[in-house]
Amino acid sequence: MKNYTVDHQNYHIFKAESGTDSPFVHFQWGKFDFRMTFSISENNESQINSKKIFFSQDGSKYAADKFEVLYHNEWYEFVKPTAHGMQFEETLWRLDGKDYYAEFPRNLWNVTEGICVQELELTEI
Repeated sequence: MKNYTVDHQNYHIFKAESGTDSPFVHFQWGKFDFRMTFSISENNESQINSKKIFFSQDGSKYAADKFEVLYHNEWYEFVKPTAHGMQFEETLWRLDGKDYYAEFPRNLWNVTEGICVQELELTEI
């Protein structure tokens, strides 16, 4: 299991699946499981939560598409941060109209994207 430490927070990688149209990384922070999925980006279009485009080793362009947390055995999708603190921020996650609020490390999307890009061996344009 590979580990990353960012701002004194530890992230443990369970699985990184590349070589598909939707590469993803499944990891853990604290007692929470997360998954970030990338999708092929056409014509430099960027996704809602990320303005960054990444190249894979085969020349395909990807953008972060979905960021999810496992809560009560269901994957809730990241919506946005809702309150900011010094070290943590409250975030909103959603699944089929159900909302889940939780405090996670600040800038979780950016930190996660950086870790996942390294794991999937992508490079930023």
